[in-house]
Amino acid sequence: MKNRNIQIIINIILIILEIIGFILVIQEFGLKTLEYYTEDSNFLLLVSSIIILIYLLSDRKLPSWLNGLRYVSIVSTTLTFIVVVTVLSWTTDWGLHYLLFEGSMLYHHTLCPLMALASFILLEKYDGLNVLHGLTFTIIYAIIMISLNVLKIVEGPYPFLLVYNQPVAVSILWTVIIFAATYAIAFILKKVNGKVII
Repeated sequence: MKNRNIQIIINIILIILEIIGFILVIQEFGLKTLEYYTEDSNFLLLVSSIIILIYLLSDRKLPSWLNGLRYVSIVSTTLTFIVVVTVLSWTTDWGLHYLLFEGSMLYHHTLCPLMALASFILLEKYDGLNVLHGLTFTIIYAIIMISLNVLKIVEGPYPFLLVYNQPVAVSILWTVIIFAATYAIAFILKKVNGKVII
């Protein structure tokens, strides 16, 4: 009961923080924000938090598809945080402080991913997680955004998606690195999920 109540509180906080983040980012970038992996993965986290909250409040067991959705959203937002710290902080002019603590970035790059990650490790326990399923969102995003960049419908929005600004080999290398990182995150998260239940 204690764990369930904590999860309810965590999901309510996540929902509030996600909504604040989306209000800020839409005010700043408008609908262009939908091009960003950060916002798309955070939207996935928001949806999973809302549905999980509904199940928790009604004291029902979470279905396997919802477990999978939560897993994918955690993998994706964790990737967002890691890419911000290890890649975007030195390949863009924004700087690490701006990317982690300014405006909507505070919510979608830092608070929500880290809070969701902590909850996934410390409070939540899901059986039957499939590591390959953890890659689905990243694969879908990559296919769509690389295609749109190749067709010159969209530019970026990330430096490693600018296919016409770099050799094909570099684009392939970035794709391999991102997929490998996503797989590693999914693998590790499956291993640590539910290891410490409060």
